[in-house]
Amino acid sequence: MSPLLPQRGFAIALLLWMIAGMSLTVAAVIHFARADVAMAELRVREARSQAIGRGVAQLLSRDSAMATQTPAVASQESKAEDEAGTGVKAGEKFFSKRYEFENGWAVSGTLRPSDGFVSLNTADRGELMMLFTKLGEADERVAAALVDGVMEYRMDFPGFRYSEELLGVEGASRQVYDKIKVYVHPYRTGAISAAVASPELASLVADEGADSGIATDTAPEGSDGASRGRIEGRITFESIAESLRNPNGAADRSISAAELVMKLPDASELKQTVWVGGDPSRTLLRSGPVTLERSRGRRK
Repeated sequence: MSPLLPQRGFAIALLLWMIAGMSLTVAAVIHFARADVAMAELRVREARSQAIGRGVAQLLSRDSAMATQTPAVASQESKAEDEAGTGVKAGEKFFSKRYEFENGWAVSGTLRPSDGFVSLNTADRGELMMLFTKLGEADERVAAALVDGVMEYRMDFPGFRYSEELLGVEGASRQVYDKIKVYVHPYRTGAISAAVASPELASLVADEGADSGIATDTAPEGSDGASRGRIEGRITFESIAESLRNPNGAADRSISAAELVMKLPDASELKQTVWVGGDPSRTLLRSGPVTLERSRGRRK
C-alpha cells in the first residue's frame, strides 16, 4: 500500500468536513436573513399602521365635528353613506365611519368620549377600587394598596402623564395593569358616564348606581379625587404652570379616543386607539400600540 493513500483519505475527509461546515454556515445565514426580512416587513407594516391610524383619527374627529355643526346635512349624508356600507352614525353618542384606501386597507373608526374611561388623575377611591377589583381582578388587600399608591403618586407628582406610569406606583403589578389598561387614561376629564363607556365598564358603573359618574371634577383640594396643582386636560409644562395660576379650573371633556380596526388585504385585522384633543386643530395626543387581532382570517 502506498504511504500516500492514508494522507489522501485524510485530506478528502477534511475537505468534506469543510464543505459541510460551509453548508451549515450558509444555511444559518439564509435563516437569519429570512428572519431579518420578516422583521423588516413587520416594522414596515407597523409604521404604515401607525401613520394610517393617526390620519384616520384626525379624519374621524373632523367628520364628527362637521356632522355636529351641520346636523341636517350630516343626517342626509349619514343615510346615504349607511346605504353604501360606510357605517356613518351622526347625531348619536358615538360617531363611527369606515375609510377605504387604494392599497386595499380598510379602517373602521369610532370616537368614544373620554368620560367613557377612568381618569387616573381624577378618579376617587371608590372608582379606583371598583376598577382594580372588578376589572383588574385584584384582591381587596392588593387593590387597597394600589389605590393608596395612586393617591400618593398624584400628591407627590403633578399627575399621571401616561397610563404606563401606573406601573411605577407602589403596589402595582403587570398582571393587574394589563387587564385595566384599555379602560384608563391620564387626562383630567371628570366623572365616568356609563352611557359612553365600554360594556364592561358601563355595567360596573351602573351597578354602583351612578350613570352620571362616580367622581366629580369639582372635588375640594385634599379630597379623594384631588391632586397637587389640579392640572386639567393634558399634563404638560404649560398645564402645570396654568394650574398654579388657576387651581380651580374645569376638567377637559373634549378629549376623545378614536378606536380603530384596520383590515388588511391578507385578511389580517389590527386594532389601535388614538387619543385626539378637542381643540380646533384636533391635536393628536397619543397613538397607542398596534395589536394583531386576526391573522389571515384566524383568531390569534
